[in-house]
Amino acid sequence: MVNAMSRITIIGLLTGLIVTACSSMHEQRPDLPSMDTLLAQLTEQNGRACIRSGSISGYAPLSDRMVSVSGRRGEHFLVTTLFSCPSLDFSMGVAFSGSFSEICGGSTRDQLLTGEESCPIKHIYKFLSRADAFATLEMAEARRKVMAHFPVQQ
Repeated sequence: MVNAMSRITIIGLLTGLIVTACSSMHEQRPDLPSMDTLLAQLTEQNGRACIRSGSISGYAPLSDRMVSVSGRRGEHFLVTTLFSCPSLDFSMGVAFSGSFSEICGGSTRDQLLTGEESCPIKHIYKFLSRADAFATLEMAEARRKVMAHFPVQQ
């Protein structure tokens, strides 16, 4: 006989699996706007910001399509890739390849390079600080979740 604690654990696990499955389905829905689209709307930028190669002081992968980049003067950037770049999750380092001494969004010539692959940069959004960048990203993610749960009827 299964005791009450085991039932609660099983129910909790099943609930977690259902929530995960539902959120995975929402992530792949073609009618949802991309994070790129939401960032463009929220920032009112066209994604063509540029980063001087020499001013990059750090980076962190946020997903297989987005990297957070810190500049030396305190500015911050969110860089998106044209395609999925799965090696971002496990690569020991990332390099940026661009024209002259700048990496710019909107030009597929500029790339994010890992040890395993080359990922064309799609857009770059510029922020005054890391806090601004992450607050905007959180807002975009929240907006996307709301859209996933309350689809617009046409």
